[in-house]
Amino acid sequence: MKKSACYAIIFLLLSGCYTPLNNSGVATTKSWLEVMGTRNDFNGKQYDSCYRFNIRFWPQEAAEQLDLRSACISACCWRSDKEEVTLDFNKNFDRNLAYYGRARKYSPEKITLKVSHANWLNTTKVSVSPQGAISTNGLVKLSYKEYENPTRLAQIRAQADYLQTRRQANLADQAALEEEELAGRQAAQRAAARKAKKRRSKQVASTSVTVTSVSPTLTASYSPEEEAKRLLQQEAGSKIDEYFYQMNKRYRQEGAVFLISDRFWQVSNGEEENEFLILCQAKARSGADLEHLRAATFPCGWWKVNPVKLSVRPADKRAQEIWGN
Repeated sequence: MKKSACYAIIFLLLSGCYTPLNNSGVATTKSWLEVMGTRNDFNGKQYDSCYRFNIRFWPQEAAEQLDLRSACISACCWRSDKEEVTLDFNKNFDRNLAYYGRARKYSPEKITLKVSHANWLNTTKVSVSPQGAISTNGLVKLSYKEYENPTRLAQIRAQADYLQTRRQANLADQAALEEEELAGRQAAQRAAARKAKKRRSKQVASTSVTVTSVSPTLTASYSPEEEAKRLLQQEAGSKIDEYFYQMNKRYRQEGAVFLISDRFWQVSNGEEENEFLILCQAKARSGADLEHLRAATFPCGWWKVNPVKLSVRPADKRAQEIWGN
């Protein structure tokens, strides 16, 4: 009778620390301790296992102070390599305080987890020090106190003010330069438009007195391709300028730098008689600031130009967008 009672007591004690078998067929003493795999000898006895701590943290920032893989939280660890794991939450405290000017000191400072296995029970056990540092559902709840380094915080503020002042000065210089360049281009385009208008007037006058002429002819001083490019710049040049001006505006709103440079044209024959298909492109440099600019080419649309009919039409969606403005 006494023997039966002893067996019953032992059974109850063992069942109190036993949890259901996990995928590896091994029981654990904590629900947050997972056994991902095992190694067994020829007799089927386990001599090693790969375990993982399925735990959470509050505050969540405390986890940033740990190497979660090395701590067997984001990956499993073989017991033969690492039977004991120490979670040191204040390991980086001094470094963080010196670099950021602020840092948290957590309590408890360290939590030690020791893993062992009992083959006769087929159970893997974990002991926690200090006791109660991890709840039954795997929550590590920490208290903390925030510390500040006034000298370092003053340095960080001074650096931020300097960079902001420098960026504003660069943006102001860039805006002034762009306005100057835009004014120069517009003046050149107006002058070219006046010359083209005079040239067309002379051309109309000469064709009106030439009885044998069947159709208008282009001036002899420029090729048809040049006439097409000049006509495109005259009719759409200001709209293209406005398109790049708005692009620069968007860059500045995002705190970036956009410097437009030379514009160039690729001319090919169109589908109709005397028609040319012209690709408009501009060279530019852009980047986060003036010290980190990279060269790029920005398209400003495909255009259909007929210098005889004096017509300019957008030929793709970008050109339509520019023309619509």
